[in-house]
Amino acid sequence: MTGCRLALFDLDGVLVDSRDAMQEAWEAVQRDLGVTVGFAAYFREIGRPFADIMQRLGLADEAEQIERVYRATALRTAPRVPAFPGVEAALAKLAVAGVKLGVVTSKARPQTYWTLSQFDVPFETVQTPESQHPGKPSPWPLLIAADEARTGVDEAIFIGDMDVDCAAARHAGMRFLHAAWGYGPRPGNAVQLQTPDEISSLVRLDMPAAA
Repeated sequence: MTGCRLALFDLDGVLVDSRDAMQEAWEAVQRDLGVTVGFAAYFREIGRPFADIMQRLGLADEAEQIERVYRATALRTAPRVPAFPGVEAALAKLAVAGVKLGVVTSKARPQTYWTLSQFDVPFETVQTPESQHPGKPSPWPLLIAADEARTGVDEAIFIGDMDVDCAAARHAGMRFLHAAWGYGPRPGNAVQLQTPDEISSLVRLDMPAAA
């Protein structure tokens, strides 16, 4: 049994409620580029790298233009994307208790840092898709985050809300908790946190390492 020394979080749907901002950015894509794929189809795929989403939606040929328009709108909205109620207080309790904090997201780096600027807590590691390694559901972002935070994989846990988050943790051999307040259904029999307030309970976490 191993406690939690590093808590890694997905960003969208776990720390912040960015659905409205994402919809605004996708509607700009539809308006400016004539893309007919609806927001609901895009939203079902979030959590993956943007290029992978475009491939899955049959939009690979237009991916570069779509990403440019999407990112421009999303960057403007990033500073006003709200944290879920209770998240910051829970993160602060972990930090005070000596648990390292990190973020592993498929959101672009500029948007990520604008969004994270609202939190008055230290993040030991922030992983975004700009690295040369594949994104979720690959384990690489989680493994790099643990290494950067100088923490063993068995001492870390990843909190996410999508099936790709769970898959990335499983591939990395890292424990996973599903954020029930997020955007995706519980994957399989994953252990859940029911509310953001429960994030602070990670300081007392003692559960078996991932299979």
